[in-house]
Amino acid sequence: MQQYRLYVLDERGQFMGGINLACTDDVAAEEQARRLADGHEVELWRLVARLKFDNPRCSGLEKYHPDAGTR
Repeated sequence: MQQYRLYVLDERGQFMGGINLACTDDVAAEEQARRLADGHEVELWRLVARLKFDNPRCSGLEKYHPDAGTR
């Protein structure tokens, strides 16, 4: 299953909320997005990575790229 995120927009194109989706492929995700849109404009994004930041004092970038803070 691939992970997707559906962003729901209001009539001005402003973010109203988001819904996580797990679908077999892009076609299934688009079909589910159409059903959930309920007349609203939506954006569908395919997620490709999940990052975990378990140290609140670390910005996260240094955790995965040790030399990131020196640039």
